Amino acid sequence: MRWLRTFRNLFAVPADNPELARSQLAALSKQIPLLYFILIANTVAISITHYGIAPFMLTVKLPFILYIACIVRTIHWRHERVSAHDGDDVIQRLRSTVWLAFGMGAGCTIWSLSLYPYGGPFEQGHVAFYMALTVVGCIFCLIHLRAAALALTTVVLVPYTIFFVMTGNHVLIAIAMNMLLVAAAMIYVLLAHDRDFSSLIETQKQLLARQSESQRLSDENFRLANVDSLTGLPNRRSFFGALNIVLENSRHSHKPFAVGLIDLDGFKAVNDLYGHAIGDRLLIEASARLRENANDTVIVARLGGDEFGIIVKDELTSEALMDFGRTLCNGLSVPYDISKIATEVSASAGFVIYPEGGQTVEMLMEHADYALYHAKSVQRGAPVIFSHRDVTEMHTLTLVDQRLRLADLESELWLAYQPIVDLRYGATTGFEALARWTSPTAGSIPPDIFIRAAERSEMVNRITELLFRRALREARTWPQPLGISFNLSARNIATDETMLRLIAIINESGIDASRIDLEITESVLMADFENAVQKLQALRNLGVKISLDDFGTGYSSLSYVHRLQFDKIKIDRGFIAGIEADPKSVNVIRTVVDLCRNLNLTSVVEGVETAEQVRIVSDLQCDLMQGYYAGRPMPAKEICSFLEVERRRLARPHLARSA
Repeated sequence: MRWLRTFRNLFAVPADNPELARSQLAALSKQIPLLYFILIANTVAISITHYGIAPFMLTVKLPFILYIACIVRTIHWRHERVSAHDGDDVIQRLRSTVWLAFGMGAGCTIWSLSLYPYGGPFEQGHVAFYMALTVVGCIFCLIHLRAAALALTTVVLVPYTIFFVMTGNHVLIAIAMNMLLVAAAMIYVLLAHDRDFSSLIETQKQLLARQSESQRLSDENFRLANVDSLTGLPNRRSFFGALNIVLENSRHSHKPFAVGLIDLDGFKAVNDLYGHAIGDRLLIEASARLRENANDTVIVARLGGDEFGIIVKDELTSEALMDFGRTLCNGLSVPYDISKIATEVSASAGFVIYPEGGQTVEMLMEHADYALYHAKSVQRGAPVIFSHRDVTEMHTLTLVDQRLRLADLESELWLAYQPIVDLRYGATTGFEALARWTSPTAGSIPPDIFIRAAERSEMVNRITELLFRRALREARTWPQPLGISFNLSARNIATDETMLRLIAIINESGIDASRIDLEITESVLMADFENAVQKLQALRNLGVKISLDDFGTGYSSLSYVHRLQFDKIKIDRGFIAGIEADPKSVNVIRTVVDLCRNLNLTSVVEGVETAEQVRIVSDLQCDLMQGYYAGRPMPAKEICSFLEVERRRLARPHLARSA
């Protein structure tokens, strides 16, 4: 029974190898038209030799039907689209081909043997030649479909051999035997070819599978190399690759484009307060919001941490780019609801436009970073576009930074002290230490310039430590209980090393810590709120007072006042300028003073310059004032004489009241 199953399998079309079946059909689509050509040519030849000898039906009508069928099938096979068939359809097409080969072989065999009785030895020999030549040609044309070739060989060769052996003609018998041996050899070749062809297709299948796996791994490596694994956005490498391409295209097309950097304000505080899991989910949600603005002309990427890069390939006006930036910042500032935890962050953005803002990748990124720095420092929560004014300022800061690094800070830096006066009694309660720098080559450099330059690097920590130590040393010579106020930057708060050194300076100074008032701005808190709380609490544990400086310039100061224990709130000088004619400023100051009174805090109003302003803030019951009216910043050596003049003035009540 096994041999019977094996024999039956020789004539079957396997359905378990769709790749092989598709390859067989593709090969047949090229070879079967040749088969029909051979069949037509041979049939025309034998029809001509038997025309007039055999009946008209056998020589003309039946061959004509065969010609038409062959032409139609040739056209069909020439237009065969293997890719249009699915696996089952391909198998069905092959099986139909097997049955068609069997049927056409049987029909041609019956027809050609029907012609044998007509004509002489030459015509009869032509019939034998026709059948042998046709079966050989058809076998080779069907060599890629074993079942069809074997079916055709069997249906032709068996009747062929039996018929010519029964003629008794030794020539025809020899031809039949010869044909039988040739057919056996051809079948051997057919089976070997079928085996090799199947092996080749299997090898190709494995090769394609390996190529597919290699391509998958390559695609995965490319994705890992160019896509941020957390957010799914393009990563830093992909961003710079795209930026280089856009820049190169713009150099040829002379078409402007914009580059932007976006940073989440307050993200680190969320990350530290709720943990990295919540922080990661916030980044994922923020990335999803940014992705909504990405399209063919806008590329959004995560560069690292909470910083994102933007490439806007469209040519936008400054106004349109600002509107786009506000859309991004506002979208990122909408509260996040993550695991039932409501969190809020804002977003600042810095943009630069090619070619005005820079003509290399390095310049564009440097200028976009500067615009972002400016946004976070001055316009937090909003976009800023790098301008020519920024170029000058940036070059100035870079030059100042280089001079700072080469300067003898110990001898060139000094402190000016501005008095802080009690509005009720007109007496100085302390001084704010203000950094000053006199360069031997560049002269006096404004503090807002060199402090900003220092804050862009770690230089600010070195400057802070040097001046803080000097301020405490000089404050030791003042009469007690005069206080000393000193400003800290975000970089001072950020590192444990700097804070430990500041605490060591306080302990070594010999001054009562309660006389020290450290001032911080809202930007210090927003950089990393939880870290700031921890560091400031360590200072408070020493007895140091903490003041919130420039109150009213930020958007969330009230939340910080509520969450952090301050001793003083300093009202920004912007509310004092023009207060005589501005009822709104009066109301703002009144509100802040009431807030301080309710929270048991001391209120300090900055920028007081006229007697009328003194009268107004006194009527509003502010506690302390600071400004040119109370006294201009002065070197340490002038403090004693200043205090002596004040002592004499206060000793004469009428002069004190007029002051």
